[in-house]
Amino acid sequence: MDTDSLKKLNESAVEVFGTMYYTPIELLPEIPPEDRWNLEENYAETSISYDGDQVGHMKFFFPKTLAVNIAGGFLGADESSLQEEQIVDTMREATNMIIGNFLGKIDPAGLCKLGIPAAGIISDFSPKECPAGRVVAFMSDFGYLWMEFAG
Repeated sequence: MDTDSLKKLNESAVEVFGTMYYTPIELLPEIPPEDRWNLEENYAETSISYDGDQVGHMKFFFPKTLAVNIAGGFLGADESSLQEEQIVDTMREATNMIIGNFLGKIDPAGLCKLGIPAAGIISDFSPKECPAGRVVAFMSDFGYLWMEFAG
C-alpha cells in the first residue's frame, strides 16, 4: 500500500475509533520488533474487500482485550457480560466503518463497492504469518491492532 493510502487509512481508523469507540489508535511507522508484540491468546479477525475503480482486501486482527473494550463501550454493556457474538458483530461493524471511511477518501466518486465484512475469533494469529510487506500495526491502549492488506 502506498504512503498516501496508508495516511488515508490511518486518518479513517483514527476518526472511526475516536468518534465511535472513544479509543485512540495510531498507525505505527514500522512494525515493532517481535519481542514487543505481546501477542494475546485470542484475536477477533475481520476481513473485507472492495472493488471497482480500485480493488483491495483487508484483514484486521483485534487483540481480544481491545475488541472487548470496544464492544463494551459501543454497546453500553459491562465487558464481563458480553457474548462472543456481540464482540464479533461489533468488530465486523468497526471494519465496515473504517474501510467505508477510507473508500470515501480514496474514491470520492464512489466507484468502488464495499463487500460484506466477515469476522470470527481466532487463536492462532501471528504477524509472522502475514505476507512480507503487507502488514501494518496500529498502537492502542490495549495492544497492537494488526492489519494485513492486498491490492
